[in-house]
Amino acid sequence: MDPGVKQTSAVTRRDFLIMALSLAGVFSAAGLLAPIVRYAFPRAKAEVAARVRVGSTSQVKPLAESLDFEYQETPCSLLQLEDGTYVGLSRVCTHLGCIITWEPDNTRFFCPCHAGVFSPTGEVLAGPPPSPLPTLKVILEGEDIWVEGWNPA
Repeated sequence: MDPGVKQTSAVTRRDFLIMALSLAGVFSAAGLLAPIVRYAFPRAKAEVAARVRVGSTSQVKPLAESLDFEYQETPCSLLQLEDGTYVGLSRVCTHLGCIITWEPDNTRFFCPCHAGVFSPTGEVLAGPPPSPLPTLKVILEGEDIWVEGWNPA
């Protein structure tokens, strides 16, 4: 043999299995830790409060049919209360995210998934929802009704 040439040793079966299982363990640990890291360090979406025209005052009657629309990819409803004020609410139940419906005969929002009941202003009246519905900032300009951003919780 030539003394200047290094001889490579073949990988034994034992060494190969140790490397393969170690690599599988590293990938498994990374797969388990990734969701934990994402939960611990969430990425906040900086969304500008877009101003959206929802409708006109002639389209909404006090505690009658709600005017449904989407705001920032969230289903919402606009409702005129008995005192003439307007309220914009998310239609996503705060319990498990089901879409709620307005029941004008009962003057309430109802979640069909687990019988959650909300008042016309979004407060929890019955059922499992842990918090009231998120509300929108409603702006009146003449006959036009606009929403612009969410009210702080």
